[in-house]
Amino acid sequence: NEALPLRRAVGDRSGEAVTLNNIGMIYHALGEGRKALEKFNEALPLRRAVGDRSGEAITLNNIGLVYYALGETQKALEKFNEALPIKQAVGDRSGEATTLNNVGAVYYALGETRKALEKFNEALLLRRAVGDRNGEANTLLGIARVEQKRGNLTQARQVIEQAVSLVESLRMDIAGQELRASFFSNRQTFFESYIAVLMEQRRQNPAAGIDAVALAVIERGRARSLLELLTEARADIRQGIDSPLLERERSLRQRLAAKASAQTNLLNRKHTPEQAEAAAKELASITTEYEELRAQIRVSSPRYATLTQPQPLSLAEIQQQVLDPDTLLLEYSLGNDASYLFVVSQTSITSHQLPMRAEIEEATRRVRELLTAQQPQPGDTEAKYQARVKEARASYWPKAAELSWMLLGPAASQLGKKRLAIVADGALQYIPFAALPAPSPENSEGRKSGAEPQPLFVEHEIVSLPSASTLGTLRRETAGRKPAEKSIAVLADPVFTDDDTRVRRDVGKAGAKGKARSADSDETDIGFLQMTRSGRETGVISGEGGFGRLLSTRREAAAISAMVPERERMQALDFEASRTTALRPELGEYRIVHFATHGLLNNIHPELSGIVLSLVDKEGKPQDGFLWLQDIYNLTLSAELVTLSACQTGLGKEIKGEGLVGLTRGFMYAGAPRVVASLWKVDDRATSELMKRFYQGMLGPERLRPAGALRQAQLSIWKQKQWREPYYWAAFVLQGEWK
Repeated sequence: NEALPLRRAVGDRSGEAVTLNNIGMIYHALGEGRKALEKFNEALPLRRAVGDRSGEAITLNNIGLVYYALGETQKALEKFNEALPIKQAVGDRSGEATTLNNVGAVYYALGETRKALEKFNEALLLRRAVGDRNGEANTLLGIARVEQKRGNLTQARQVIEQAVSLVESLRMDIAGQELRASFFSNRQTFFESYIAVLMEQRRQNPAAGIDAVALAVIERGRARSLLELLTEARADIRQGIDSPLLERERSLRQRLAAKASAQTNLLNRKHTPEQAEAAAKELASITTEYEELRAQIRVSSPRYATLTQPQPLSLAEIQQQVLDPDTLLLEYSLGNDASYLFVVSQTSITSHQLPMRAEIEEATRRVRELLTAQQPQPGDTEAKYQARVKEARASYWPKAAELSWMLLGPAASQLGKKRLAIVADGALQYIPFAALPAPSPENSEGRKSGAEPQPLFVEHEIVSLPSASTLGTLRRETAGRKPAEKSIAVLADPVFTDDDTRVRRDVGKAGAKGKARSADSDETDIGFLQMTRSGRETGVISGEGGFGRLLSTRREAAAISAMVPERERMQALDFEASRTTALRPELGEYRIVHFATHGLLNNIHPELSGIVLSLVDKEGKPQDGFLWLQDIYNLTLSAELVTLSACQTGLGKEIKGEGLVGLTRGFMYAGAPRVVASLWKVDDRATSELMKRFYQGMLGPERLRPAGALRQAQLSIWKQKQWREPYYWAAFVLQGEWK
């Protein structure tokens, strides 16, 4: 829009057409089809006027794309057929293949499968001739869909396998992990189509062993970047890299952390939209530069070149390397037309068809809304808050029961009382299965009578996995590792603001707002209560630039630390709960690392998620207190468990195929085979009590494994009337190793 009047002012009609076409493409990407058409139709006569036949064909093709997206298939076909002879005349073989593929897609949508196959095959020959492997994969996908629609399942399976193999090959050509994950995310439809073909074959021949093949395909499409990162983490790929590259990486990492902190501080105080936009642009620029440099290091690394890329596990390997007699794997695959649940034990595999993705995701969204209704929202009045909570309490269990029967009902007879290792997909990653009613006849009867059903976790220990193959890799990479010598390191109750009474006391000031108080006292003043309440209402931010102190984390830290001898623990409170402490090598000496503070979640740039530690020093001077995801990746831990007793630490940006990319992945990369994290903004007091009971289970006389200790703690909280609602106990999930 800045370029357009300049093009017009200098009389550059060809450039004007290019810019109009580009604006149209952006509107199309934003889903604003009518605005896109308007711009393309402005560009078209200009391209004809200047004799730009190649550009004319491109714009005609783009107009066809918009009509296709709008569901106006006949108009789309007309425009594609206008573009095709022009592309042939100017010798644009790659563009000709693209338009032929588009024509094939229109014929497929119209149900004219013979014509669709004809055009796809023409496109395939051209794409192979010009070496367009990405385009070839897309055309193969189209052919596979046509063959499936015509009932030629064997042919469809062969073709879609070729397409998936091409996608995997293309993926490996991308050096940057983030770009690789993004590319793979946009190719998940290949895996969904492959599974759809396989499951249709299974319906025709149930005894053909198709379930095992389909499970392997799902694993091929899941958490591949995480698998590679876990392998890379132990390889020290920086060994043998030129020192200037490593120094530049260190410098960029420092700049990225500084800019991320500056942006967070800016957004936490009054600012203009222009300031926010400028900060975001600068941060995005440094992030891109940093990721490009990391990709360059991988390409240059002698050790990275020798790494064998980890392959997803087969059914037999999952049964031998991952599962035990007491554990069932529940792996979900959501699809546009149908979804599937695969139930795997050490000796068997079964599959169950579920409703389509849209139906499951809508039910899941509603359940999550009801689960988290007790979170105060900005602008809540007491009446509005109470009305929302009342409605949620009345609606939660019926809606959760519907979702439970949708997701677990088909496999209800197989569950027994086994541990459930769940590989969720899409929106299912945002809900705790522990808080769903067990899919039992007793609960079904109770639902009819209005009785509260029994949650799934009462009879099942539940863990989450990014993929079954991920756990296999975690076990391989930590096998034989020498256990850490000390028990537990706790970082809790940091100092976030310069008006915190701990700052005033340390510099000898009582402060004008109220008397100084001891750091471990529950006594407080009205100003502090207001700040804490404001922090809860807005999430984590209090006032105009601070994070509300979480008083209960201090009691939480004291209770946990008291369970082990002093020589086996580190307790970093107040100013010691700092980024500096978290980055010390000594953190690698502890079997358990526990953070009790705020978490920051960045859904747009997951690498800018982090943990909030002390933001001021003893004199009240600002300091960098954010432990960013990139910092976590650079930790070296021997921890068997990392607990993130903070808000929404289990979440992140959802990248299809990779699950939720967030803090959990960072700590697994750093060396922790299991992470306990939360799925929503948790209640301060209930969390403190839950954590105390969780650690009593692990460190007390019973010496429970973390997964069992978490279940026992949640059970004991659930049995208390004031914390009966799942909001108080269900947020925390264990991801990774259960043994």
